[in-house]
Order: sequence, then C-alpha cells, then structure tokens
Amino acid sequence: MAKGWSHLSVPLPIRVVGLLIVGLSLGLAFPKDALVKNLYTSGTYFPRTIVTFAALFIFFLLAAATAKLILFHKDRAGKMFSLILTIYISMGAISLLYTTAWLAVLSDVPFSLPGQKSAGAGAWVMQVGHTFTHVLSQQPLLQALVGAMLIGWTCASISSLLPVAYGFISAGDMILKFFKKLLWYYPIMIGCLAIGIPMKFGLKGVALYGKGVLWVMIVTCVWVVLMIITARIFTKRTWKQILSYYGAVWPTGFGTGGSYDTLAINIISAEQDLGLDEDVAEVSIVFGTVLNKNCSTMSVLIVTIIAAKMLGIPISMSEILMLIPPVIILGLESPGIPGGAGFFMAPIIAVVLNVPDEAVWITTFVSLFSGLIPMFSTAGNTTDDGMVGALLQDCFPRLIGRTKDVVPARAAHA
Repeated sequence: MAKGWSHLSVPLPIRVVGLLIVGLSLGLAFPKDALVKNLYTSGTYFPRTIVTFAALFIFFLLAAATAKLILFHKDRAGKMFSLILTIYISMGAISLLYTTAWLAVLSDVPFSLPGQKSAGAGAWVMQVGHTFTHVLSQQPLLQALVGAMLIGWTCASISSLLPVAYGFISAGDMILKFFKKLLWYYPIMIGCLAIGIPMKFGLKGVALYGKGVLWVMIVTCVWVVLMIITARIFTKRTWKQILSYYGAVWPTGFGTGGSYDTLAINIISAEQDLGLDEDVAEVSIVFGTVLNKNCSTMSVLIVTIIAAKMLGIPISMSEILMLIPPVIILGLESPGIPGGAGFFMAPIIAVVLNVPDEAVWITTFVSLFSGLIPMFSTAGNTTDDGMVGALLQDCFPRLIGRTKDVVPARAAHA
C-alpha cells in the first residue's frame, strides 16, 4: 500500500485535501451507513495509538532536541544558541498572545464562563500559574515535557552520560523516521476521520470546520505580513531580498505541509535570496525546523475553540490563555510533518481543559487539524525561521561572531 502511494505523482497536500473532501461528502451523504461508519472507526485507531504512547514519544523527541542543542553546537552554544532559543520561545509566546487577541475578535467565546468571577490581571496570572502547576504535578504528559528538557540537557553536559544523550538522539531520529514513513497513510486517515464531522454533527460540523480554516488563514497570513514589515524595519534586508525569500519558501511550505520537506529550499533561499551567511542560515533554519512551530501553535488555539464548539464543551478565553504555557513547550518538540502538531498537542489540551471524553476530543481535534490548516501553518513556520536568521545576522552581529558588513544577496553572487 505504502509503496503504491509513493509512486503517485499527486502531491501529499493535494491527496490530503482530496480525501478530506471525500470523507466530508461520505459523512453527509451516508451518515447511517454501516460501511461508512466502519471507515470512520478505522481512522480513529492510529490517533488512539499515538495517545497511548504520547508521553514516551514526547519525552524522547524533546530530550533529543535538547541534547542536540548542547552536543552538536558546543563551540557556539553559549551565546548564539541561547539567543536563538530565546527568540523562538519569545516569538512563540507573542504569536499565541496575538492569536488570543484575534480570537477575542473573531469568536464569541466569553472571557470567563457563567458563574466564574472575572479576575484582575494579577489574579489571572496567579491562576494560570496555579492551574499549570497543578496539572503538571498530576499529569505524565506535562511531566514528560519538563523532565525531557532537564534530562536531555544534563546528559549532554556530563561527559559520563554522553552515551545516554546520543541514545536519546537516536531514539528521537527513529521516531521521526517512523512518522515520515507513515505519511502515505496520513491522507487516508484524514479522509476516514473527516467522515465523523458531518456524520456526528451534520452541516454544522462542516460549517465549523470551514470557519476554522478561514480563521487560520486570516491569523497566519496577517502574521506573515507583520513579520515581513518587522524584518524590513529591524534588519538590513531589502524589500527585494525579503519578498524573493517569501516568494520561494512560503509556497513551498504551503505545498508540502511539512517543515522537514521544506528544509532544503529554505536554506538555499535564505542564502541566495535573503542574503544570509551560510552558517547563520543553516543554524537558524535547521534549529527552527526542529523547535519552531509558532504558526502551528496559533492554529492549535483556533482548532481548540472550534473543537470545543463542535463537541459542546464550554470554553472561555481565560482557559485559552491558560493553554499558552504548555502549548509553547509543545511547539518546541512537535514533529515537522503534516498535522504533527494536532497529534501531539491534542492530548495535552484535553488534560488542561479536563474534557469529559479524551478519545472523542483527540479524534475530533485531529480531524479538524487537517487539510489546509497545516499547510498555512507550515508556510508561516518555515518563513519565520528565515526572518529569525535575518534578525540574528543584522541585530546581533557581535554575539554571533560576525563583524563584516552586510552584502546584498544579488551583489554577493555577481
């Protein structure tokens, strides 16, 4: 089956969108047909399996990413990688606050649920900390996030534990290869899961999915425009360089739907079109491909509201704000494959929101986080990596050991 699919000339995103439409159509046309119901059920098996092993996968992926940071870039890890990690984490936090502001405009979600008092800013911060700490102390998935970073850092920093660090890296690479090898099944699974949206929720479910796609398109595309303007104001990149880079990388990220599939063209365009030094381009983009999923996390907040509305789960903006800390952490380890953020963030969100049926939540969430949503997300993720490289090169030249003047890309290759 996988071999047959690999020979198809139809790109993966086209297959995903095509089978998504087929699944929605089957659910609408034959909501009570036994065969159609069985097709939907077959699509739920893989997400449920992932949930079973989610804590293990998350632990190894994040421990591997942390160990790579220390081991493979030891000579420059001190200043340059502290800086780039800070930028990616800060960008993740800013993008989620930005998305929350958009959701306050786009959705009708109240700030607090009926019967709950609207706390002031200080009280809200304390509540966020209390909720996150309480969940962290009781839930293995969130414990895996924090523990993985600490253990990965420790093993890579102590010479006697280096074999353990390399073991984490090997395990992380194997997990990513496993998911990449299953990409042939991803469109099929999405098609099967999509049946459940109209089968369970009728036209209302289809309309909510369409609303989610529209919101993701608006929020991510406006973010891209803001990043372009930021790069033009705060870096030495010209309009021609910036637009040439976006013209090459954004459509590629949108078309592939996966950060890893966009990696090669992203590095080449960052050097040739954006005019970044080779070492800066490789560091910011490779590191960003592993750790930066900020546009995916933006989409996750949007899909959370759509899924809650679809399942009739009360949700407030206060709860969305409380999702920001764990979602930032999850953005550091979600695999750069189509829909990867949906697989790995849905279980954590179910825990934080305390949903009544985690299995139903996860299959619904994964169904919604498909089709055009990961395509818009990936396009934003990958181009943000290049913009971070431009900020590094032009705003922090001394910290990254670069003192020569910026040479426009076209002149450099003349």
